[in-house]
Amino acid sequence: MSPRGLSLLMLSGALAVVACAALALAPRAAPAAQTLPAAKHPAATTKPAPSAPGADVPALTERAPTRFERLPALHIVNQTSRECADIKLYDAAGNIDEAAAQKLDGLLCDARKPKQHETTTMQRRTLQLLFKAAYHFHAGEVEVVSAYRKPGRRREGPHGTGSAIDFRLSGVEARELAAYLRQIPRTGVGIYTHPKTQYVHLDSREHSFHWLDASPPRRHWRERSIGAADLIERDRRYLPAQDLPEAPGDGPLAGGL
Repeated sequence: MSPRGLSLLMLSGALAVVACAALALAPRAAPAAQTLPAAKHPAATTKPAPSAPGADVPALTERAPTRFERLPALHIVNQTSRECADIKLYDAAGNIDEAAAQKLDGLLCDARKPKQHETTTMQRRTLQLLFKAAYHFHAGEVEVVSAYRKPGRRREGPHGTGSAIDFRLSGVEARELAAYLRQIPRTGVGIYTHPKTQYVHLDSREHSFHWLDASPPRRHWRERSIGAADLIERDRRYLPAQDLPEAPGDGPLAGGL
């Protein structure tokens, strides 16, 4: 081979070596990122919210009101003082509500002196019988003619001890009211029949006494006894339950006679 040919051959080899070196030193592109198949997860499920404590317990049935809770308040009017109040005497269990009874103590005061009302603790049984009569006749209003009367020159009888009430019931004749009250043992029941009176006296006592008085107001000169022959036996068989308002279906007197 001629010297010129040898030189060309050597130059070609050198160029090839340089080219290989350049390729080796050139930065290589990063391989394309491969997209991995999405992992298969089970479908998400919605868990129910936890129940509130006792939520799955059936609701309790609402308690029915007792017969005493169903009794309406009575509108009590003091004829002398002109004061009035709506009062329920019994609690849910049938016991006297003492707060209500004390309100009656003030309402049923001696108001004969307008600027000096006198009060006492009214006999609780007398209050019970007053309410019993009003409920029996379905009377919503009670007009009290006289209740407590402070003793002075006159002893005032059972009025002076807070044991008596003279009253009327709206829509009820005095004779009907008195006839009903005379069925209750251990009572004093008087009916005042003068056109200017027309009210009934009621008190609580050990031995019953019933009378009729036709005298005009503030006079007592025509009183006569109208007691039944069996009063002693009725009094002997008295039970405190007879003082309560009648329950639906009861006879004329709760507890029976």
